Amino acid sequence: MSATRINVSLSQYDIGLSGAIAERADWSEEAMDRAILEFVALFSGIVFKYGGRIVHGSHPTFTPVILRQARLHAGKRERKPVTLIMSELWAKDLPAEFRDGVSDVAEFLVTKQIGEGGPEDVHTRNQSLTEMRHLLIGSQNVMVAVGGKMHAADGVVPGVFEEMKLAASKQIPRFLVGGMGGYAAKYARDVVPSSLRNGLQDEENALLFGTDDVSACVNVIFEKLCKL
Repeated sequence: MSATRINVSLSQYDIGLSGAIAERADWSEEAMDRAILEFVALFSGIVFKYGGRIVHGSHPTFTPVILRQARLHAGKRERKPVTLIMSELWAKDLPAEFRDGVSDVAEFLVTKQIGEGGPEDVHTRNQSLTEMRHLLIGSQNVMVAVGGKMHAADGVVPGVFEEMKLAASKQIPRFLVGGMGGYAAKYARDVVPSSLRNGLQDEENALLFGTDDVSACVNVIFEKLCKL
């Protein structure tokens, strides 16, 4: 990707970045985490550079990368470049330094806990995350999903699955980066590309579904965002 700045703006976009590093047992190749985090860094950096915003559900594997890129590339603007959303189920135990530490570049929103259990209680966890994800999806107008935990045997609803489903119900354009593994790869095996409403040709969606080439994925999405 060229480092030359081009005359486009992404200021109309609040882009939901869905995903996480998958559990190591589900990695399809060595250093799968590196490819996913490289994508998050490169993609969020270019979004900030061209005036767009990132909305994220505060997953600890992505959040530090997003915040760093915002500080490097967002510049000065009226509204903070990042929205972080977290359920009270976790936020109630956060140290005050966390909120202070993100406030330079991020709006931090907290949704209510649903249920009386802790994070290890599957019912409370699922209901609380669903509550959080409704606000998350309502705060974005485009979604990009990459990686994602499988939760194959623990009863937890995979975040990429639920967020893609909620975004689809609102007809939000979705870009699915499946070639880097995780739940996004599983989702890509069964999805009809046209249902993503992202304006890409089938072969472009197929590229996102199958390649682990970070730059190629970012280029495809960035060029389409410039045209949407």
